[in-house]
Amino acid sequence: MRADVIAFQEVSGEAAIREVLPEGVDYGVCTFDDHKVQRLGFAWRKTLGDAIECEVESALSLPNLAEKDRVRPGLSVSLKADGKTIRLLSVHLKSSCVSPLEGGADQRGVLEGSNVACQTLQQQVKPLETWIERKSADGGAFVVLGDFNRNLWHEVAADGPARTDGSDPKGDLPPAARVRRLLAEVNDSVPASSKLDLAEPGCPINPVSAAICEAAKTTANREHSKELARFENLGCRNPLGLDHVLVGGGAVADVAEKVSIGRLGRTLPPSAARPDALLSVSDHCPLVATIRF
Repeated sequence: MRADVIAFQEVSGEAAIREVLPEGVDYGVCTFDDHKVQRLGFAWRKTLGDAIECEVESALSLPNLAEKDRVRPGLSVSLKADGKTIRLLSVHLKSSCVSPLEGGADQRGVLEGSNVACQTLQQQVKPLETWIERKSADGGAFVVLGDFNRNLWHEVAADGPARTDGSDPKGDLPPAARVRRLLAEVNDSVPASSKLDLAEPGCPINPVSAAICEAAKTTANREHSKELARFENLGCRNPLGLDHVLVGGGAVADVAEKVSIGRLGRTLPPSAARPDALLSVSDHCPLVATIRF
């Protein structure tokens, strides 16, 4: 593993993170142990620099909701590297409101629609934008990454106004309006230092996976995911569209590449040939990007 910084989603805490870190490398770890399960974490090579901040972003958990309905918070860490402060936010947003290109009577991917999951995700937009604006105010480099549970490339392909009333996302959201496109709402360039760039996705496993990854940016084709989930391609059950890397404040990201987990993405019961059950290491494939500050 060559990564200097690793953002984790769906971990129980520091012990789980340290179990998967490579031996012989000294890592700092930032995580937490409340807010139910499926927690977040960061690990970074201590040679990169010191952590000057590790904060749970509780606003993203929607604390106004009943305890049983609260969702996952964010986790932010600030690192001091080569005299520069780099701020990172790891997210794991509400699931089941994936793509505006998905139709159907249940409006399952329509952010402004009646789907209960989309209504919850709708409420996470404002605290996400608040973090971006607050942490970018000094013009320093920042990164927002993780499991958005939302296909931001499909939002780009869907186009149209960011809000249901057509108002400018640079201003406050009117009470009667709803957000249609999460990325356009939080990435309104106010302040100018908050401008984000979405790293291009890539699946350089083989020519088949590379072609599908590119085509899937603009189409909601379930066959794409089925093909990429095959072990000879990416191997994970949710291979595309949910995980993203966004950079701002002068940071530049290369292509965010999917890493195949092959057969490790499968869960199989015990058999005569294999007495132990095979458990999937994850339903997502890792995403790796080189970021220059």
